[in-house]
This record gives sequence, C-alpha cells and structure tokens, in this order.
Amino acid sequence: MKNLRNLARKYGSKALAMAALGTASAGAFAQTTTNPIVTVLNAVGLDGVQAAVLAVCLIIVAIALTMKGPDVSKRVIRKV
Repeated sequence: MKNLRNLARKYGSKALAMAALGTASAGAFAQTTTNPIVTVLNAVGLDGVQAAVLAVCLIIVAIALTMKGPDVSKRVIRKV
C-alpha cells in the first residue's frame, strides 16, 4: 500500500497531464477540416522551410566541428 502511494505521488501528476493532453488533442484532431491553424499550415509550402532549417543545422554542425577539430586531433596524436 505504501509503495502504491509512492508511485501515485511520483507519477500521478504526469499521468493526469498526459490524460488531459490526450483528451484535448482528440478534440483538436477531430476538427482538422475547420481548424484555421491546420488550414494555414496546409496552405504554406514547407518544403523551402525544411531545406533552410537543414542548411542552418549543417552550418551549425560544421562550425562546432571546426572549433573542436584541433582538440580532437591533439588527443588522437597524444594517444599514438
């Protein structure tokens, strides 16, 4: 009984939040044809946005690798 109370105290609020989210999203998905947000997102072409986001991500990764490259090479040289 004590273990059950501890589990309820630990996960109760998370379970309640997930149930509320599921209930709220079920109503939102049922009205996809009249939802103005879905209508706007369907009208906007997201292909260009996806390409731009991918390019920005690649640039960020390249900058991070450029900054970390000398440190990594020094470690490799030390181990050899």
